[in-house]
Amino acid sequence: MRDVDSSSALGLLKEVLAASTEGGGGQLALIQGSLACGKTSVLCDFAQWVAASGALILTATGSRTESDLPAGLIDQLFQSPGLPAELTERIRRMITSAMLAEPDGPAGSRTIQQPGALLVHEASRALLELARTRPLVILVDDVHFADSVSLRLLLHLLRRMGSVQVVMVLTEWDWPQPPLPPLRAELAGRPHHLIRLGPLTGGATTEMITRSLGPHVSAELATSWHDLTGGNPLLVKALIEDERGAALAPRASRAERGDTWSPTMGFAFAEAVAACLHRWEPLVLQVAQGIAVLGNRGEPESIGRLMEVRPEAAERVMHTLCRAGLLLGGRFRHPTAETAVLDTLSPEERSAVHGRAAELLYQRGVAAVEVARQIIAADRTAESWMLPVLRTAAEQAVVEDDVPLAIQCLETALRAADDSATVLAVTAALARTAWRLNPSVAAPYLPPLQSAVQEGVLHGRDTLAVVRCALWNGDTEGVTAVLRALSDSSALEDGQLYAEVRLAHQWHYGSDRDRFQTLGSVSAAGGEPWGQAANELAAVWNQRASGAATGSAEQVLQNCHLEDSTLELLASAVQVLMAGGKLTEALDWCDQLIEEAQRRRAVTWQMLLGSLRARVSLRQGRITVAAGRAEEVLGLLSGQSWGVLIGCPLSTLVTAYTAMGRYDAAAEALQQGVPEAMFDTVHGLRYLHARGHYYLATDRVLAAISDFQRCGRLMQDWDLDVASLVPWRSSLAEANLRLGRTRVAYDLVKRQMEQARTMDERTKGISLRVLGASSDFSRRSALLAHAVSCLESAGDRLELARALEDLGQVYQELDELTRARMLARRAAQETKACNSGAVPARLVPPDLRVSAALPARRVRRAEPAEPAEPPMLSDAQRRVAELAALGHTNQEISRRLYITVSTVEQHLTRVFRKLGVNSRNDLPAGFSDLS
Repeated sequence: MRDVDSSSALGLLKEVLAASTEGGGGQLALIQGSLACGKTSVLCDFAQWVAASGALILTATGSRTESDLPAGLIDQLFQSPGLPAELTERIRRMITSAMLAEPDGPAGSRTIQQPGALLVHEASRALLELARTRPLVILVDDVHFADSVSLRLLLHLLRRMGSVQVVMVLTEWDWPQPPLPPLRAELAGRPHHLIRLGPLTGGATTEMITRSLGPHVSAELATSWHDLTGGNPLLVKALIEDERGAALAPRASRAERGDTWSPTMGFAFAEAVAACLHRWEPLVLQVAQGIAVLGNRGEPESIGRLMEVRPEAAERVMHTLCRAGLLLGGRFRHPTAETAVLDTLSPEERSAVHGRAAELLYQRGVAAVEVARQIIAADRTAESWMLPVLRTAAEQAVVEDDVPLAIQCLETALRAADDSATVLAVTAALARTAWRLNPSVAAPYLPPLQSAVQEGVLHGRDTLAVVRCALWNGDTEGVTAVLRALSDSSALEDGQLYAEVRLAHQWHYGSDRDRFQTLGSVSAAGGEPWGQAANELAAVWNQRASGAATGSAEQVLQNCHLEDSTLELLASAVQVLMAGGKLTEALDWCDQLIEEAQRRRAVTWQMLLGSLRARVSLRQGRITVAAGRAEEVLGLLSGQSWGVLIGCPLSTLVTAYTAMGRYDAAAEALQQGVPEAMFDTVHGLRYLHARGHYYLATDRVLAAISDFQRCGRLMQDWDLDVASLVPWRSSLAEANLRLGRTRVAYDLVKRQMEQARTMDERTKGISLRVLGASSDFSRRSALLAHAVSCLESAGDRLELARALEDLGQVYQELDELTRARMLARRAAQETKACNSGAVPARLVPPDLRVSAALPARRVRRAEPAEPAEPPMLSDAQRRVAELAALGHTNQEISRRLYITVSTVEQHLTRVFRKLGVNSRNDLPAGFSDLS
């Protein structure tokens, strides 16, 4: 017989009653159903419908706890409303007599046969008499829990109700083995109506949800709920209860917009799962616990061995749980259900069963990772056989990029290790693995490993993990000690390991700092491919990126896989591309590497590579994009976990905010705590440089000079005075220009220009722009034109916009208004691109290109071709004039427009001359008509 839903079952029961009242005599209906499938609800609905028909209704419910109570169901039936009080009292006395007649034996024993027989006979006779006067409906829920006396009454009635209007409806479990053989035997030769109640259909699930939560429920939600519950009504109701307890209003609005609306699975759902299992016999819960523990290894035989039950019994229970909607393919449909089942175990029981599961899976040769999960869940002292399993599982977990599991395996193994060599090996693996997830987690394992390296008992790639952790935390003494120890060993004769160690060091410190001079493997490694690549990539810190260097960088990126050991190597290769002006390629490689890091859930990789990507965006002049990417990467972990690297994204963020004029945001970023050790690294140099420009933009010139000078001292001390790394002299020159110290500024930039041979185009362009600002006016146009040419080649649109604006001002002063107007328009285009989320294609019309070969112009004042033509102000002059007319001081205008006070004064001088006024008090209120 096919399954029916609750609505169809109710319709069938109505037909059964109609058949009885229309002369069909006694009728029996047996409703079978699995766990919590709605049998009780169908009975209740039927009872409500019958009550309106005038029939007499008697109800009773079987219970496991009362199954050994004689005549328990009879007592319930005769307590139903509508029965004569005298009959109820008489049956009650007979039940009491039957129970008193039982001295010691269980229900159904020989000692109560006589009183029980009298009770059954009298109760049956009374019910049949009632049925001759009005239709009688007897409803018994969970009849499989009936006591023996009550069951005899039901059987007695079945044999005698053929000619009277009696409808008996019984519900029982849908169990592979019949729970009541006497009842089954009686039904085998007697006509009856069998109704098999199945789970809710998808449509019925949708109707139930809609009726409870409203019409906004999407079809996707109903489908997902049906999949999660298997159509089990109790579980659907529990989900509805959890959903009502959640914040329904915003979720409903999202659903109305067509967004995904996932169900809330909380306490009610977990409680419903446990209730389903507790209602049945203990074997059901026991097998369910075994399934929850073993997961996808939960076949009947394994469950039987684990939970000490017969495999065939376990298989029957699994079949029942599948029909109930709890299982799908032998597993619970959702982790919440699995957790709810595990929570039915006490901590001691749970530990014991996971321990047995670990042994069972180990004996069956299951993968080490699965065995390790059980060992970890057991949370008890590991046995000797578990240690190699845990270490193997950790290695497999790392390969599968499940770093949290690998850490759990290694921590459990460390507690079980009983010799110093094993402790050291496991500790090294822990430091290496934890660093990928969070450097702060790896830090506690570092001290014993540093000692082991210095003692010569830690070798190979484990030493790289020690070096990397020390570098990340800015532990200069630790770095020096470890490198000195490595120089006394043959570890760095491995060319790739040498390259990885050296480039990891230079990523944070820029130069070797004399720490690699004592390494005997340097000369040997230099002729080896990896050593040669390391030397070429490292050279970018001291000289301009050559074609050989960018070629080596591309080879490294194409041939080296992203791993813990190669992270700085790959990042250095990207940095070489950036230094060589291959910004698009550098950004593409960043995106590829970050995508892989995200896919492999390596947070530390994302931190370093994300910081680099933000720098590349800033190098392109895309300040809005750079700020967004820096903010995003800073949100990955807390500041403490960043170590000295925090200076990299913070410097990018502060520089971008300052360029955008968001000084409050830049100040807030500078409030982030940074380790003092950061200032001993290149990240500290970039941080000081960014902070100096923030100070300069907010008119704290002396503070800016202090930061720029500190940059210079550190770079000279470290033999790293490379303008392409941090152009501190041109920045210091800008600060001196703000103070009117033109000669000092000129000398600073001239000294920076002495590095022109090793300088990249961007730094050269910046230097030429500042040199132009500090040079005689007669030389300014040529210097600025050269700066524009360099910056066009470099691809930094922010610096290009600044150079274009300065050059436009020069042509404005020379009264070459057409050229000035074109330069102003182009500067505005570049500025707009800097502040947009995406940089448009570089389409520069020929008439807007600037040639570095333009001759220097003599200062002259040309008469206007048409005297009637109104004076033309550049965009920069107009912005300054508008603020001045509103009453802003020169310093306030300087801060708002991110230009020097000297530039403000120059703009105002030209505005006064063009408009024929003597002071800012004479400026008109608007300038829109002076374009």
